[in-house]
Amino acid sequence: MKPMRILYGYRYGIVGGVSTQLILRQGALRRAGHDCELFFTQDNGLGAVLTERQGIHFGSPAKFRRLVRAGRFDAVVIIDTPELLDLAAGLVFHRVPVFLDIHTTTSAGLAYLRDVDISKLSGIMVPTVYSSNLVRARLPKADRVSVVPNIIDSDLFAPRPITDTSEEQEKDLTREFVWVGKLDQHKNWRLALIYTALFKQLLGNVRLTLIGGYTAPEKQARAFFDLACELGVSSDVDWLDRVENRMLPAIYCRSAESGGAMLVTSRDESFGMAAAEALLCGCPLIANDLPVFREVFPDSPLVQLLDIWRPEEVAAAAGRLSRPDTAQVEELRNELAARYGPQAFLVSMEKALGGMNAA
Repeated sequence: MKPMRILYGYRYGIVGGVSTQLILRQGALRRAGHDCELFFTQDNGLGAVLTERQGIHFGSPAKFRRLVRAGRFDAVVIIDTPELLDLAAGLVFHRVPVFLDIHTTTSAGLAYLRDVDISKLSGIMVPTVYSSNLVRARLPKADRVSVVPNIIDSDLFAPRPITDTSEEQEKDLTREFVWVGKLDQHKNWRLALIYTALFKQLLGNVRLTLIGGYTAPEKQARAFFDLACELGVSSDVDWLDRVENRMLPAIYCRSAESGGAMLVTSRDESFGMAAAEALLCGCPLIANDLPVFREVFPDSPLVQLLDIWRPEEVAAAAGRLSRPDTAQVEELRNELAARYGPQAFLVSMEKALGGMNAA
């Protein structure tokens, strides 16, 4: 594929999630010789942590329209932001191919598809086969739904040496658990606190690091602190409303070293980026048994999928936790890197674009 100019448009400029994925895709496309720019209609904290802002824009839909008209892009990809779709094609005399990339999986999040005119799209992209099935059920006339997998950064997310721990220190070791997500019903944040209380009963000293929730309204934040107090885990929970990507590996590695795990309580996911990144660091996973997780994650002793609504299953999984085996971690890392490295994304992206501007 000859060098192309690609523009991604998305609503939320958050720290993590789709926003971080777009930065990874931008880097992969640039290294492959393409030009890629990103546009966010909201800055929900991302701007404050960017070290390189070249080709990354924030602004109104009107500013997006001006960028499209001036940018001479070969393709515009809109992620779950319907208000940008009609603006993405550019000028009448210079129409740009527009692709819709669908990352949401909730019924409410997918509701906008009812109003999408697929005849104006050059194609639809999704990160997993699971998402493809959801989209096809809602858009049965869509004949071009391509799976373009997410990129996981196996260089950044990697195990760090496990420190030697004396027998006395081992007795006092605090098990570190991690939970990542928004404070919303979809992510089931209340279960994270409930199971922290359960882990405390089962394992003794525990600590939950909860990452996310920067955009949570004050009422939601109060509910979080009230429930933590009610469950008696206020002193056992650290809430970090946003964390730069480069800081996450240390958190995941510390959890792995302590014999803890990442806990995923979500009702649904389109991919499971945070969970994949934790696994790359050797951090075991205790997660709701979602169809997409069965697709994305290889079979491994580090991956425990279960019914998150059954406390006895969660308790049994916690009881099986131990420091991960180095060989098992390496095997899992190799498999994930092969499936979701930059090259896999680039190959899928080229297919999704349909050979546009092919050599």
